[in-house]
Amino acid sequence: MSKQATARENLHCILFMTAAMAGFAVEDAVIKQLSYSMPISQVLMLIGCGGLLSFGVAAALARLPLLTPEVITPWFVVRTVSELASAILFVIAIVYASLSTSSAILQATPLAVSLAAALFLKQHVSVRQWILIMIGFIGVLCVIQPGLAGFKPAALFAVLGVIFLALRDAITRSISVSIPAITVSFWAFFALFMAGVVTVPFFGDFAPITLQNLGLLLISTVAGTGAYVSVVMATRGGDVAVVAPFRYTRLLFALGLAVILFDEEVNAMMMFGSSLIIGSGIIMMVSGGSRRKQIH
Repeated sequence: MSKQATARENLHCILFMTAAMAGFAVEDAVIKQLSYSMPISQVLMLIGCGGLLSFGVAAALARLPLLTPEVITPWFVVRTVSELASAILFVIAIVYASLSTSSAILQATPLAVSLAAALFLKQHVSVRQWILIMIGFIGVLCVIQPGLAGFKPAALFAVLGVIFLALRDAITRSISVSIPAITVSFWAFFALFMAGVVTVPFFGDFAPITLQNLGLLLISTVAGTGAYVSVVMATRGGDVAVVAPFRYTRLLFALGLAVILFDEEVNAMMMFGSSLIIGSGIIMMVSGGSRRKQIH
């Protein structure tokens, strides 16, 4: 009976994880679409505002504090700054490179976290795990394709974004578990809003918000906040080794949206590189190399 309950719990968590990854992919696609008629800074600020409003209301209804002593600790501040930097870099990559390439590179984040933990947190990494990390980053090179006709320099912003995401996730291990998920999500969207603020001087004047753009912003807010909530639900139960690999479904959704909405081409080299990244990441997770629960 307990085995059936465990299997059912795993299935629920897998569905939540898959839904979360679909939400994040939709949010990324909306950001790219909005960038055709708005500067990046304005897009970031508006999406950040949507998330702040959503989680602010949720916190008020649940009577959860948004500003606690844990939130103003140096580790949490550095985490928020890392979130800010990764948002700027990844959005630039989505807009100026491609959604498909940027999303594929993003999948290397768990491997980068393991690398950061080994280099900076002095955690033990086995020879097998080092090999998996190397294979994953070879996959990143295959996706970027430096020196080939398909190379887009803006894709390097996604690589830099992965570095800051890895820093964010590594720091998350040092953050008090007493901080509610809604509070953490609220400050994540605050970082997104501030990412827009600091990039205003670089991306020009704001554009009028059309009815179509308002609709897209609503879709982004629903998809983004829904994805954050789904991630929390996915990581509150089930077997991490079973559930966590489904984070890679984000790439499938992103590739589908990139091809259908933006007519992007996905060549064999990119697919091969993506396979290396996903394969090495899944093996790392299943073998116990990655036990974290921070997903986005």
